[in-house]
Amino acid sequence: MSEIKITVPGVAAPKSIRIIMRNGHPSMANNKRVRGWMTEVATAAKIVMNQSEANYTLRFPFKSDTPIGIMVDVYLPWQKATPKKKAAGYGAHTQKPDADNLLKPIMDALSEAGIWQDDNQVDRIFLQKWRCPIGEERADIVVTW
Repeated sequence: MSEIKITVPGVAAPKSIRIIMRNGHPSMANNKRVRGWMTEVATAAKIVMNQSEANYTLRFPFKSDTPIGIMVDVYLPWQKATPKKKAAGYGAHTQKPDADNLLKPIMDALSEAGIWQDDNQVDRIFLQKWRCPIGEERADIVVTW
């Protein structure tokens, strides 16, 4: 099985829909940070894909019948009220944002980057959320085929 590893620094933005009123009518809008986060993910993926020593550019996008797996570790900062000793390490993340909302912009960004033709090719998904010290926020993404 082949794989590529992508690390995206920064705080992941969940794709959450808000209902807003426009001209007296309800309308849906994404979290404002989502577009910036998706750009970061797509840029990091393109850099990895274009690495000459790996020669990934000959493989992407994957053919529509290629089954693809994705494993994501998302590292989010501790809450401000966390004791300093605890906040200096890593731990489980069991609060919001929901894992599925963190995954959606990552999958969409990888589609935009040209990793696959359509994200319906992904048949295996594993996502884990972590708490981390401030300054170490990131998403580690592994795509397998």
